[in-house]
Amino acid sequence: MKIIIINGSPRGLNGNTGKLVKVFADSAINEGSEIEIANLSDISLNPCQGCEVCSKTGSCAISDDVEKIQDTMLSADGIVLASPNYMMNVSGHMKMFMDRCFTHVHCQSMVGKYGAVLLTSAGPIFDSIEEYMLSILGFFGCWTVGSTGAAVMQLEDDDERRAVFAETKALAKKLIEAINNQDAFPDQEEKRQQIFEMMKLMVCNKKDDWPYEYEYWQSRWCVENS
Repeated sequence: MKIIIINGSPRGLNGNTGKLVKVFADSAINEGSEIEIANLSDISLNPCQGCEVCSKTGSCAISDDVEKIQDTMLSADGIVLASPNYMMNVSGHMKMFMDRCFTHVHCQSMVGKYGAVLLTSAGPIFDSIEEYMLSILGFFGCWTVGSTGAAVMQLEDDDERRAVFAETKALAKKLIEAINNQDAFPDQEEKRQQIFEMMKLMVCNKKDDWPYEYEYWQSRWCVENS
């Protein structure tokens, strides 16, 4: 079993988000999982240009490290998104990375994988950001098992920190169990199907503009030529 943790903190593993990432990774390794941590601050990462070359050809026009991480996501069983709260959203690094993944959303290329979210924030208001990150995993086609969020004040208090770390370890175990059991989540079924059908309709409507994605749907999802 392989899990990739995509860490959007500009501080890598040295910040508060990195603390949760390390606890999650250590717990997953102890459970027998192979873990890869992709620190977005350590790679060559550029914003999406909106050129749609990936939709046309299957390859991004930008030469950087994003496709390497995407390839690892495609080969992994689980995907964890980790980010600090910056201005009531994910970090700029994480947002740039998410934007660069839109052809995988169009193709639903990660259907059947499992995902979880780690989030830290200076203050305790971050529920909407957790929901957003979970929704991105859902748009990838992943089953989502949950999230763990922590305010800095919690990580600075010994008792609170232990509780947060316990939740983080429990989330890692939950993700691994879901992957091992190939669990389905009935409460996610309707939304999951809506996203799938929406992407199918969109790609079929744009088949002349997005030949790669249309051919992907034909080969992977058995969409008839029309």
